[in-house]
Amino acid sequence: MKREGNKSTVIESEKLHIENKTLFVDLKENDGGKFLQIAELSNDRRSTVVIPFSGLELFNEALQRIMDNNPSDVEG
Repeated sequence: MKREGNKSTVIESEKLHIENKTLFVDLKENDGGKFLQIAELSNDRRSTVVIPFSGLELFNEALQRIMDNNPSDVEG
């Protein structure tokens, strides 16, 4: 559900194609502050996760631990 009157501005954006998914990673800002929005488009369905800017360091640390504990078998 979108809130009316609380438009966000895109500060920075990345688009990733991974397997059959398209991911949009956007740093945005609105009246509530900055946030990271990650949207997945797969089989015509869109899912979105929003992470407040204040939580990005913790989120990044969690991703790094996951990557460190699960090395990739795929060269990329």
